[in-house]
Amino acid sequence: MNKTLKVMGQLAIMAGLCFAGAAFAAGNATDLFGTAATKLGTVFQNVRVIVFILGGFALVGFAVAAIFGKFEWKKVAILAVGLALLAVASQVVQYAINEESGSGPSYGISDTLGQNEGSWN
Repeated sequence: MNKTLKVMGQLAIMAGLCFAGAAFAAGNATDLFGTAATKLGTVFQNVRVIVFILGGFALVGFAVAAIFGKFEWKKVAILAVGLALLAVASQVVQYAINEESGSGPSYGISDTLGQNEGSWN
């Protein structure tokens, strides 16, 4: 287990070093975190589509197996709840970063009315 974590850590560091140039090329050095947030959002959306497709096939297959008694209904329900949580994950992330529709992420602190911290006057 320890060797596996060490190898995964080394791979993560290597990936960070390999993709750092692409992140700097996409934007200037001051906008690095904005670029990273955009790239991670795109990757999340693409991976989410793949997981939905595979999860849908798995859900149907496990449901058929459960009908014939070869699989537990509890596990089918767990998979369905997991897919439902994945479906709402992007809305939770958008709410957490206070993303305006179409304007990209805003990293400012705001209250529940959407007013920024500096606009209390």
